[in-house]
Amino acid sequence: MKKFSSLLLLIILLIILAGCSTMRMEQKLAEENRIDGELYGYEDEAFTYSQNVLQQLSDRFRVEELSPKNVNSIMKDEIQGGHYNEVLIYLNYLRENEEQEAALYTERYYEALAAHVQQVEEPSPQLLKDAIDSARLQYENDPSNQRTVVHYANLLLYTEDQQEEGKNLLFQLKEQLNQTDEEYNPSTIQALAQAYLLDEQYEESIDYYLMLSALEPENAYHYYNISYVYEQIGDMESANRYLNRTYAPTNDFLQTYGTDAFGLYSSLFQSATPDSE
Repeated sequence: MKKFSSLLLLIILLIILAGCSTMRMEQKLAEENRIDGELYGYEDEAFTYSQNVLQQLSDRFRVEELSPKNVNSIMKDEIQGGHYNEVLIYLNYLRENEEQEAALYTERYYEALAAHVQQVEEPSPQLLKDAIDSARLQYENDPSNQRTVVHYANLLLYTEDQQEEGKNLLFQLKEQLNQTDEEYNPSTIQALAQAYLLDEQYEESIDYYLMLSALEPENAYHYYNISYVYEQIGDMESANRYLNRTYAPTNDFLQTYGTDAFGLYSSLFQSATPDSE
């Protein structure tokens, strides 16, 4: 009986030790797979990210069954969904530790950089520099490609010292497209609208924003931009009209499904329109 008890105790002890060993191995593996956001991110208040989201995404990207095409697609969706900083951290990690694999996702790296610059009011100076340097390489490798020209020029518009270069690249691209009868991409139209706005050529800017609204009539952001440009030239009636179109879906929804709170919303909305100033 004593031998049996000792044997049972020994088995239990071995099971506990095996469990502890497995736990330590899992912890070690998790630590090895952990990506340091502070190390591979940017030291800037505007560069925010979730360590949990970063780890979840990196685990998804590493699933063996996924092909590079699958991972590229997932990354693209995550960038569009607002997780561009997390994708960027992961790709910075790859670029430093697994360069060959990182090369498979070069386009996503450019997109993540550009998404941050476009979405953040004051992007990290180092990130903006990295984005411009990357876009310049693309442009220099294929200077006749409409997409690469627009991508590079767009980023230059966010700088103070290179803004003129960005505008000139876009105006030259416009002339080139007109000469060759090449179709304008929506991103080109958007960039030209912004370039003309920065150049204080407001009528031209409005024309391009109107083109965008015709292509994407459900995108309220285009109507907001048109309203803003009209406000710059002092046409408050037109500015107010397009600002109303910006918020039309919300107005319609609240009028149909709203409660008594709609009256409060409506009065606040009207007080915020250009005519109320």
